[in-house]
Amino acid sequence: MELTSDHLSKLDEVITLLSISDDLTIAFIRCNEPVLCQTLDNEIRKRVGNEIFIYDIRMDTNFTNLLQNLQNAVQTELYHTQKKANKKIAFFVFGLDDAIEKKNQEGKSEALVLLNMMREEFLNINHTLILWINSASLSMILKEAQDFFSWRTTVFEFELERKEQVEMVADFGETDLQFLDKEGLEERWTNYTRLLKEYQEKGIKDASKFADWNYNLGIIKLLMGFADESLKYFEESLGFSEKLSDKSKISNILGFFGIAYTDLGQVEKAIKYYEKALVIAQEIGDRWGEGKWLRNFGIAYSHLGQVEEAIEYYQKALVIDLEIGNRRGEGADLGNLGIAYRNLGQVEKAVEYYQKALVISIEIGDRRGEGNALGNLGLAYSDLGQVEKAVEYYQKALVISKEIGDRRGEGADLGNLGNAYRNLGQVEKAIEYYQKALVIGKEIKDSRIINFCEEKLKSIKS
Repeated sequence: MELTSDHLSKLDEVITLLSISDDLTIAFIRCNEPVLCQTLDNEIRKRVGNEIFIYDIRMDTNFTNLLQNLQNAVQTELYHTQKKANKKIAFFVFGLDDAIEKKNQEGKSEALVLLNMMREEFLNINHTLILWINSASLSMILKEAQDFFSWRTTVFEFELERKEQVEMVADFGETDLQFLDKEGLEERWTNYTRLLKEYQEKGIKDASKFADWNYNLGIIKLLMGFADESLKYFEESLGFSEKLSDKSKISNILGFFGIAYTDLGQVEKAIKYYEKALVIAQEIGDRWGEGKWLRNFGIAYSHLGQVEEAIEYYQKALVIDLEIGNRRGEGADLGNLGIAYRNLGQVEKAVEYYQKALVISIEIGDRRGEGNALGNLGLAYSDLGQVEKAVEYYQKALVISKEIGDRRGEGADLGNLGNAYRNLGQVEKAIEYYQKALVIGKEIKDSRIINFCEEKLKSIKS
């Protein structure tokens, strides 16, 4: 993969640290994506060349004692050979993410307990120590090995330039509209707008019907990717529902405002609407609604980068959905948990969740959920460096997005295909996909798709 200017700048800092450190120096490289970690590792080794010998230390659930691993390393013939040649030596520690998972009898991470207990003994290791970890591991170190962490010189944080269009699974509730294809949605749109027009022309005032028809028109706009246009229909529906004191409908409408504002990138505003929707759902004992808005809360916090908070909401929603037998909600929860764990760098775990979500979507005939799961599997395999496999999943997701008339999903799939082909070195093909996605982004006024495509196209031309 191609490193960005930001990556290269931070790599300069890593190389400088390796060059000037003469005794024990502890630093962390926080990198979530395996393909990026591998590229960074290769680049560091290429840059230091013969000046510094990088000694790899591998940890896992069977080798949780880092100090013991280092002590064993300095006893090896390889180590002594490098010392005799007056080579500068740096230890690169891999696998701490896996080692951390092993718990002791008290339920604490065995590896982190050992780090804290033996930290003074690390002074006998007179070399630079670079620990490669992901975000989840860094959080655990901060909580369970603060004494050891306090010795670090710095944390080098590397992010994949991932402006892919991630498809989080927003919950549209019990409406059958989400199961319709593009033609079905267009047919419903025609019917609802016709009925509204007929009633208005005849002077018939039916608050209940007006609330329902506007509500459904708003959902159709959302499903087709036109979040900004959906708002006016939800406003109309809310006005009629408040006149009827229909708390269930009010809760749903408020929640859909949240979904629309999330799609428009106004996440803080979305959270306020989800809060109102959740309070009403809990007040009237609507467990389906409670699970639905907890799930969408998670999506909002995920957009804000607060992944651990998002996981808490997804897990709460999952408990409710399992309790009430909401299979569609269960699939959405699993898919969103997959996204959260991918963001924490636990890509293999994310794939497991995506696969479970995909199975459920296929079982219940949820094509929208199926498309989301396929697209997210593509993103995960891209992270794992399996780009050809990612392309297969993106193509399958694209077929579904077109079938159900999801223009936002279609734009996301096209953009991700552009990324994939660029990573495969097929630049012309990448440009073609970015341009197609850009057309859709402008059509539905989605600033995220527009900015994503314009930045990608600009970077290619420069």
